[in-house]
Amino acid sequence: MRFKILLSMVAIVAAAGELHAQYSADALRFSQTQSGSTARFKAIGAQTGVGGDLSSIGSNPAGIGLFTKSEFSFTPEFNSFNADALYLGKNTVGKKDQLGLAHAAVVWNSTVSKPKGAKLDEGWISFNYGLGYNRTKAFGDNILFSGTNTQTSIADYYAQLATTNYGAPNSLPSGSLERMAYDNYLIGYDNSNGQYFPETDVNNVQTKNDLRTGSQGEFNFAFGANYSNQFYIGASIGIANINYTVNSNYKEKGFNVTENNNYDMSYRQYQVTKGSGINAKLGAIYRPIPTVRLGATIESPTWYTIDDSYSEVLDTKYGKNKVDSQFLNKDETYVFAYNLRTPLKISGGIGIFINTQGFISADVDYVDYSTINFSTAPNYDDQEVIIDNNREILNNYKSAINYRIGAEYKIDKLMLRAGYGVQGNPYKTLDNDRFKISSYSGGLGYRFNNIYVDMTYQQIVYNSDIKPYTLNPGNSPMAVIKNTRNNVFLTIGRRF
Repeated sequence: MRFKILLSMVAIVAAAGELHAQYSADALRFSQTQSGSTARFKAIGAQTGVGGDLSSIGSNPAGIGLFTKSEFSFTPEFNSFNADALYLGKNTVGKKDQLGLAHAAVVWNSTVSKPKGAKLDEGWISFNYGLGYNRTKAFGDNILFSGTNTQTSIADYYAQLATTNYGAPNSLPSGSLERMAYDNYLIGYDNSNGQYFPETDVNNVQTKNDLRTGSQGEFNFAFGANYSNQFYIGASIGIANINYTVNSNYKEKGFNVTENNNYDMSYRQYQVTKGSGINAKLGAIYRPIPTVRLGATIESPTWYTIDDSYSEVLDTKYGKNKVDSQFLNKDETYVFAYNLRTPLKISGGIGIFINTQGFISADVDYVDYSTINFSTAPNYDDQEVIIDNNREILNNYKSAINYRIGAEYKIDKLMLRAGYGVQGNPYKTLDNDRFKISSYSGGLGYRFNNIYVDMTYQQIVYNSDIKPYTLNPGNSPMAVIKNTRNNVFLTIGRRF
C-alpha cells in the first residue's frame, strides 16, 4: 500500500484535539522533551541560571564551570501513569508503571595552574569536562476508553476510505484495510451510485486501548570554563536516541444488518520507531553581583534518522458464540525511513541567592514547533509523504513558551526544594490553557561529607483528545483524556 493511503487512515497516536498525519504527530512527540536531570533539579525545575549541578551537562553546559571538585551521580526513576478517559459518556482509567534510569553523569574538575604570587580568583580558573546520560522522555502510557456509540460505527469510516480511494470491489488491493473490511462483510458496495456503505448497525460497543512503551534519551559530552568566578561558558555535543513502541487495539461489538448476525471486530495496529540523532548546546552564566546569576542557552535542533515499522490487521467473528463464522486476515507490515529535524530552543534563566541559605530560580524557553521538518532518507524517496507531513506541521503547529520557577532552602545539612513548570501549547487552533503541560514537584536533599542523597516527587498533568476514527463530515467520536504522570527520582552522588 502506498504511504499516501496510510496517511489517510487512522493514526496510531492522535495529536491532542485533532487527528493529524501519523508522522507529524510523532514528530511533535519527539520534539516535546524535558531536560533529564538529577533529583535536585527535578524538584527545582529552573536550572539555566543556577549551574553547579550535574544536570548542567544536558541543559546549560556552562553550569559545570562552577564545579570546584570532580563529582559523580546516578538517578533511577519510578514512573506511574494514569489516563482518566471520558468516551461516549463513560469514564475509564488506564494505568501503567515503569522503572528506568533518569540520569547518570560525571564531571572532572581541572583547575588551571597559576604562577606563584598570581591571584587565584582572576582570569581562567578552571576547565571542567563532563559526560552524562539524560532520559528526556518516557513513553510508558496506557490509554483505555470504552462506550456505546448510538450514531456511528467504524464501518462508516472504512466505507468512506474505500469510496475515496478506490472504485468497485475488484479494485481494492489485497491486504489493504479497505479490502479487509470488505472481505469481513463490514462494508458493502452499491453499484448504482458507486459508493461503499456500512453493513453495521448503531448502538455498538467500542473499546480502544493504546499501550505505549520506550523512551528518548541523550548522551552528552560537555565542557565548561570559569573566568574570574564571574563568567562561565560551556558547550556540549549530544547523541540522541528514540525507542518508541505502540500496541493499539480497537474493538467493536454490535449487529450486522446485512448479515443479520452479531459481530465482534478487532482492528490491531503495531508501531515500532527507532532513531538516532545529534545536537549541540552553547551556554553562558554571568554573575553581575555575588547573589545573582544570569544564564542563557541555545540548543540546536536534533537531526534524527528514523526507521519506522507499522503493521495492521482486521479480524471479525460472527455469531453469538463467535465461532459461527470467522474472518481472520494476515498482518500487513509497512516500513518507512525518514530524516527529522526538531526545533531550535532558546532558554534564559536567573538565580537569586539568599546568602548561603538557598536560592530562587526561574527559567523561560522559546520553541517554534512549526519549524519541525521532514526530509527523505536514502532508499525511501517518497516526496509525497514528506510534503504532506511538512504541510501538516505548518498548518497545525506554532511557537510556544515554556516557563519554570523553583526554590531551594537549606537547614543545616538538609535541603528543602519545590518547583512548578508549564510547557506551552504547540497547537495553532486549540485552547491554550487546556493543552498546556503542567508539572509540580517537591523534594529533599541531605549532604554528609562528600556524599549526597536527593529524592523528588514530580507530577505532570496534561490533557489530550483521541479519535478512534475520523468521519468527513464530522460526527467523529472522541475520547477526552486527563493524563497524570507521577514520578519519583532518587539521586545518589559523591564528590571526589
